Amino acid sequence: MQTIVAPQIQTLRATLGDQAVIGKIVDVFYGKMLDDYRVNRFFFTRPAAEQANALKAYLNLYFNSFNGADEKVLEALDQYFTTAFARTNAKPSLVTGSDFAFLLDIIGGQEIRTITLLSPAHSFLIKLGPDDFHYDIVMEHLADTLKQLNIADDLAYQMLALAEKGRDGLLARGVEVKKAA
Repeated sequence: MQTIVAPQIQTLRATLGDQAVIGKIVDVFYGKMLDDYRVNRFFFTRPAAEQANALKAYLNLYFNSFNGADEKVLEALDQYFTTAFARTNAKPSLVTGSDFAFLLDIIGGQEIRTITLLSPAHSFLIKLGPDDFHYDIVMEHLADTLKQLNIADDLAYQMLALAEKGRDGLLARGVEVKKAA
């Protein structure tokens, strides 16, 4: 897969800066995600429209900003993760399947990996254990959505390439960026 260069990203941002285009893509994409039993377990039970609106708000800020690390963009991302994945009504249990997962790291049952969160609320999703299989499903639904909405092939390719670049970050395998004190 070819890497997106800066002029292509600018073209992509200009095209997707249109809120109507993002809105259509998100609505169709979100419907596919919530209807798919392989990934819908990750999403919170809030109304789909509320979750989709939070994603639209983030994407609109992202594509209309020239700095993906802008404070407003990061706040919108955090709000999306909270809206879509936070379990605010979870009942505490004495023991869950993941309560003792740390023991596998201690006794050597699993490879220890460093988790790098995109925002504080990203932890809501990561606790649910998404992996590459789930990300492949996301990419499949995005490709189907773009085809269904008759998005031009070159634009669809750029969008899919950009989404693929987000794989490691969304799965918390990103490189930790340390800020100077």
